[in-house]
Amino acid sequence: MLLTWMLSAAIVVVILMTPTLLQKQFHIAPATALVANCAATLCLTIGCVLAGAIAGRIGAGKTIFVGGLALAVSYYLLFQQVALDASTLLPWYALAGFFVGVIGAIPFVMVKSFPPAVRFSGISFSYNVAYALFGGLTPIVVSLMMKSLAPVTYVGALCVIGALTTLFIKDRPVER
Repeated sequence: MLLTWMLSAAIVVVILMTPTLLQKQFHIAPATALVANCAATLCLTIGCVLAGAIAGRIGAGKTIFVGGLALAVSYYLLFQQVALDASTLLPWYALAGFFVGVIGAIPFVMVKSFPPAVRFSGISFSYNVAYALFGGLTPIVVSLMMKSLAPVTYVGALCVIGALTTLFIKDRPVER
């Protein structure tokens, strides 16, 4: 459920809320913010595929640990660099979007977390409860914390929680 919280923060804040946040906080033109968001979404797609492939090779724990921390750093740098020079928005947002792709390794962990007899129910329950709770509350929490770098703080904290959660992942083969 903690990894699903990280997943929901990455998607809801970085991909869905950031264009509006950039417009309000840095007075970025809506069209510019949306073009950058499209680049981030494209890079997210590439990042998901790569994260899944890497998780299959070196393990989901290591993939999520490194990718989560890279997401936190890249999202922070996005806001820092855009504050200094708005013309850097596209490459920084694309990079952050790419690291959102780390969420592609989370389903790998979910499948391995439950034995076959309860896998469907276990994944369904844990994912849907966590996403309903955290996905629904995330926009409210981030909006209430809008002073300074609230989105960066929220995403960064959840990436660290996700990275620490990976320390408890047991690598065992997927049973069929």
